[in-house]
Amino acid sequence: MRPVVWTIFLCALALAGCNVQPGRPESLEKDKSYRALGNYCWEEIARMKEQQIGITKVVRVNGKADSLAVKDSTGLEALFRPLMDADVSKPSLSGAYNIDTIADQFHGDTTFIYHTRGKQTWPAQLILDVDKEGHIKTAQVSSYTKNLVYEYRQEVLYERNKQLRVSTFQKIIFLKPESLEVQAWFHPTTRNT
Repeated sequence: MRPVVWTIFLCALALAGCNVQPGRPESLEKDKSYRALGNYCWEEIARMKEQQIGITKVVRVNGKADSLAVKDSTGLEALFRPLMDADVSKPSLSGAYNIDTIADQFHGDTTFIYHTRGKQTWPAQLILDVDKEGHIKTAQVSSYTKNLVYEYRQEVLYERNKQLRVSTFQKIIFLKPESLEVQAWFHPTTRNT
């Protein structure tokens, strides 16, 4: 009798873990506005793929540079990852930032400045310039981590339809400091018909 009970229990447990709902209700759809930076970046990636925007990337490691064209979606996602990681709308960061707002009365644009309130340093500061349609014109992210043996700083600058730049500095005790800069320029491509 015991094996039957265990079998029923394991089957019930397995079925409980399955998602039997065919779709999400509208109220649970993801926020795709500038407030949810991670989701916004996914929307930008989809837009760039759809519009077939060309991307030229220059990578500098300790002063040595190399350039290449980004042709696949994985490369595009990797470019936006530091910006996605700076998403301050996560529930775990609720109340961790002071928010200053500067409105441009002439053009309808708004600048949001997020400053850390305490020990949160990833990101330490986020500045978003948003146009009147809710699209990000520019985003600047400053992040750092520092302790007795390790220092890491990262600056991210995104200008819509122009560029994405990620500058990183890393220093580990007793080792030579390392710097990395990745700059990607976005440009329209000519379509072959």
